Amino acid sequence: MTKFDLLLFVALFWNIYQLVFKGVKKKQFDTLLLIAFISHILFEGIRWQVYPAYLLTLCLWFIKNAISKLIKSFIMVAAVIAIILPVIIPIISFPDPNGAYDIGSVIHHWVDQDREEWFTPENPNDKRQFMLQIWYPGIDDNTEKLPYLDHLRTRAKTIGAAGSFPSFLAMHLDLIKTNSALNLSIDPVGAPFPIVIISHGITGMRQLHTTLAEKLASNGYAVFALDHTYDANITVFPDGSVADYRSEITGHPDSVAIRKQQIETRVADLQFIIDQLERIQSGALRHPLNGYLDLNRIGVTGHSFGGSTVTLAAEYDERIKVVSAIDSWMNPIPKAVIDQGLLKPFLYMGRPSWIDSDYPSSVSYSEIMHQNNDGPSHHITIKGTRHLNYCDAPLFSPIGKYLVEIGDINRKRSVMLVNQLSLEFFDKYLQDKPSAILEGDTVIPEFIIR
Repeated sequence: MTKFDLLLFVALFWNIYQLVFKGVKKKQFDTLLLIAFISHILFEGIRWQVYPAYLLTLCLWFIKNAISKLIKSFIMVAAVIAIILPVIIPIISFPDPNGAYDIGSVIHHWVDQDREEWFTPENPNDKRQFMLQIWYPGIDDNTEKLPYLDHLRTRAKTIGAAGSFPSFLAMHLDLIKTNSALNLSIDPVGAPFPIVIISHGITGMRQLHTTLAEKLASNGYAVFALDHTYDANITVFPDGSVADYRSEITGHPDSVAIRKQQIETRVADLQFIIDQLERIQSGALRHPLNGYLDLNRIGVTGHSFGGSTVTLAAEYDERIKVVSAIDSWMNPIPKAVIDQGLLKPFLYMGRPSWIDSDYPSSVSYSEIMHQNNDGPSHHITIKGTRHLNYCDAPLFSPIGKYLVEIGDINRKRSVMLVNQLSLEFFDKYLQDKPSAILEGDTVIPEFIIR
């Protein structure tokens, strides 16, 4: 709960206690409740989770001292409902990334004029375009922190469809503040910065990995995450136009074959980003990060289909030095790459089993690649996790595991473990720092390390 949620509910329940259990209603209690109600509206804003509390507040305002047992019962039931909704669908606070740096962010609309759009063959003039967000070490100037999601009214319907829940359940997400602020001045200490590029999964979006991006940026990385257009839940461009989700082929008999074609488009997205980073670093493309990037230290990480994307990108592109595949769907990766592994550091982290999925062989493929990798390789299973434990999704509700693919592990701890393991992996192989987890100096009970 926010502080204004707490103020409202303290005043509300104190009023209820006096009325229902003491049988009195004093004017000062009404005044306190009115102040709490108005403060909540002014400073927190109106949101649907608190509607029952608003209604109950108005009812109490007009109720006199003498009330029947029926009215008392109604008030108690309404009070339970009023408190449950903000608890199970809260306005969360993002975890502290605990790095030495404040976090700046910029958002870009990039167009690759050399590529036709894979998803729109009916329009041969359509060029590949996507939205990209960058997080970097910044200097805090008290700029207001970014909301978790932009264009929420546009996004809510598709978010609900992806999670199989009503769209209104997502309408509070723009009230959640991140730890990042737009356009902060760059903190030059530690520059040039190592680079990490994040690739989301099917129906995902760049924002689903915000806590990971912030964890890395606060520890001295320049982090780049894109919306893979038409793969993403929805992509909203600066002019208000949208690219909808066009990747639904679950259950299709040729789904792996289709994804093997599609993955080439996603890999090309990453290669285009690296091309742009070279232009930024050289000054050919004017950008606040001119001169601040270390192109010799590029890592990639991806979730689900994003994991297979970054793995194949690392096979194709020597500019990529290290790879982290997060609960990766390994099946679209060519068998030759699986069998031979990579010549660079590789981390696979993921759930214990894919048996409940359409691709139960995914884990065995990751194990084969781990065993055959010619560079340093780590394969870590996290107990109690499911597919969405490997992004920000567990943070949003304590009942999330009953609605979507979230496991029984403590929801905040799962996000912390994924982000900390990612940081230590990149620190070890991009910054030559020791890793207590990867070197076995720290035992994490949830980890099964192969």
